[in-house]
Amino acid sequence: MQFRLEIRDRNFVTKQILDKEFRNLSWSYSRIGGCGSISFELPRKRFEEQAITGEYNIRLYYRNPDTDSYDLWYQGLIKHKSPKLRGNTETIPFQGHGYQTQLERVYLNNVTYTNTEVSRIAAAIIGTNVDPATDIAYSASLIDTTAFTPSSITFNESAMSAINKLADLVPSVEWGVNKDRDFFFKQKSSTISFRFIDGRNITDFEDNLDFDDIANQIYVQGAQAGGTYHFFGPYNEVSSQAKYGTRTHVLSNSSVASSDVGSQFATAYLSEFSEVSKRASCSLIDFNSLIEGTNPLGLFAEIGKRFKYGQKK
Repeated sequence: MQFRLEIRDRNFVTKQILDKEFRNLSWSYSRIGGCGSISFELPRKRFEEQAITGEYNIRLYYRNPDTDSYDLWYQGLIKHKSPKLRGNTETIPFQGHGYQTQLERVYLNNVTYTNTEVSRIAAAIIGTNVDPATDIAYSASLIDTTAFTPSSITFNESAMSAINKLADLVPSVEWGVNKDRDFFFKQKSSTISFRFIDGRNITDFEDNLDFDDIANQIYVQGAQAGGTYHFFGPYNEVSSQAKYGTRTHVLSNSSVASSDVGSQFATAYLSEFSEVSKRASCSLIDFNSLIEGTNPLGLFAEIGKRFKYGQKK
């Protein structure tokens, strides 16, 4: 069997190993968030799945043809199951998600960081607040230093929201929880790690140019103080305005209370959205490597094209 599902309880004790029984398996991964959703079905009758319940650990392994051993490709939590009866057929669909969802369970109550570089703030949140309260692990080697140090920033929200805000301050950062349940906060790669050939590896390819989300003038509505919101801007990207006309966006961020943070937040947003977003999707064959095997994700190149997907412009 090429793939194996392994179910473990909340203490990570193995409960079931599924080699051939599951079907309709799918999973996802994103450079923002890491391991995403997973779903599969078991051809079992209702109540025959009681050994598999919510919050159980689910691991997906791929049988390596070179070593004949099973390599871990995905890890997450079972979030939902829904036994179904259709005619004479009974199945039990399961849905789950990666461990980044546990960031929502940790609340930061009026936590302020002063003159602290962004990656050190992220590391402090994970090491102090998240690691002791969840199954997410902290590894210093998976957190990259950034170029920005806020004068002050305050969080009254979940760890998920706080990490999102920190990532919004530094362009080209990817973050999440990987297959080993390790949190990562890494600078986006500029290295081509995969090359695919039309007609050989690629059976279907589609370009996507998005002109709708262009923004080249930014105002920032920040934290509220004494009944009044801090308001910063405008911040302009003149070359984009010359090409596409002025496109104004007002961004809200309740953690922004100083002009340096407001300026950085707007500048980072402009670096992402002042130009056309270029993305692509494709279908691959004869490819058995894990694209998300390392953090950050490497870029891939379509042979015969000059674009490196994962980059804009």
